Amino acid sequence: MPPYGWIARLGDWWQARADGRAALPSTEPGRPAGTPTLEEYHQDFLARVHRERLRLDLEIAPMHQSRAALGARIPETEQALERVRAQLDAIPVLLDADQLAVRRGGETDTPDDVVAARRAREHEATRRPLVDEAARLHAQLTQMRVEYARLRSSIRASELVGATRVRRLHAQVMRRVSAYERHLVRRHPAGDRIGPALAAQHPVVPGWVAAAETGDPGDPGTVPTTGPTTGPTAVPTGPPTGPDPAPGTTGPSTPTFRDLGAPTPQE
Repeated sequence: MPPYGWIARLGDWWQARADGRAALPSTEPGRPAGTPTLEEYHQDFLARVHRERLRLDLEIAPMHQSRAALGARIPETEQALERVRAQLDAIPVLLDADQLAVRRGGETDTPDDVVAARRAREHEATRRPLVDEAARLHAQLTQMRVEYARLRSSIRASELVGATRVRRLHAQVMRRVSAYERHLVRRHPAGDRIGPALAAQHPVVPGWVAAAETGDPGDPGTVPTTGPTTGPTAVPTGPPTGPDPAPGTTGPSTPTFRDLGAPTPQE
């Protein structure tokens, strides 16, 4: 983040006095709101916000992919575990006396204790693979749930870092706007009436920042149990319906220099 030193501050003061002497912004109806300097601040802020969003997307995209894959595997593993447990429930842990006394071919003269031991070994050989498979699936399911929660926590932390960086960028650009407007209203012929025209071009924090800061308070990191989860949360491309306008908007529907087709300082 570039520092806001005295050289930049003096440049903003000088530009504010020049715009004030030129009576910008105009208070006449139908004239564009704001000034080219405020438009430059706004566009510079948007460029920095888009760069932060791109950096964040590149960072969390692999985590979203891994999380989506786990979201598809966890329900499948749960269903496999339920099938194995159903098979285990159908097989008793121990055989009763009648089942232990069942004789096979060639066991007519075999002692009863030997026959019972053979039937117990056969029963254990049938049940043991299912027990081992259930234990393996349970351990695998626990590991996937832990990884799913870890990925969610990492994504959440990255989003909070990105939101904080955008908040710092917004605070910095608003420092420049405040220094500029403080000198502008002193030099402008109608300095007491240009406040609404200036506020129309104030940079606004994008909606995804507030969404990242708010998160999902009711979701402590649960994993899917009935089906796969969706992929990364889509970033809204249109203007949200809340108090925060989407990136690229300028607040109230007041004509600005960009709306009227006039060249901005960047052009």
